[in-house]
Amino acid sequence: MITIRDDQLGRWHQNDPERFVDSVLSRVRDRHPTWRQTDVMMRDSIRAGIRRARRNGLETDRQISEFVLIMFEVAPNFDRQTDIRRALDDGSRPVGERWERLFTPEFDRAWAEADRPEFLDAGAWFDEPVPDLSHAVLLSFQDWAEVLARISIARQTQPGDIPREPTYDELRKAAEALYRDYITRTGPEKGR
Repeated sequence: MITIRDDQLGRWHQNDPERFVDSVLSRVRDRHPTWRQTDVMMRDSIRAGIRRARRNGLETDRQISEFVLIMFEVAPNFDRQTDIRRALDDGSRPVGERWERLFTPEFDRAWAEADRPEFLDAGAWFDEPVPDLSHAVLLSFQDWAEVLARISIARQTQPGDIPREPTYDELRKAAEALYRDYITRTGPEKGR
């Protein structure tokens, strides 16, 4: 006879990671049926939440799925709230006790703070910080035309040969193609 220990049972669904993600997705959709994210986007968010829950020491299916649901319901960065963070980092208590303690009246103010709109940091859904691109220079229309012309030339160049520089006529044709594509996608009224 096979014996399943309690600790194994608590991680049962995690043995099939995608099935676990689907079960959490189902719970999120049940609670928030009007959210406009696609299932693919939601699954990616759930996977990020699972990794975040594990980094916080959570182990059981219940703990991890609750953590992810709270990320959706309160804020993806709820675990950064000062009192919640302190409780999760409290090494003097077992992780299960730390987790359960968060849901006592002692933490009502902490949850209220984490639930405020100004506390929310959508970047918490990402494992790596989203790079600040505010300083980046966007390519101009002419730059994109040159990129297209160079790609066309590179495709015509024999392997081992060095691609030549685009001619004025090739740059003009690439710019016209870009403009036609832009008008096709946006409509003539926006292309002016």
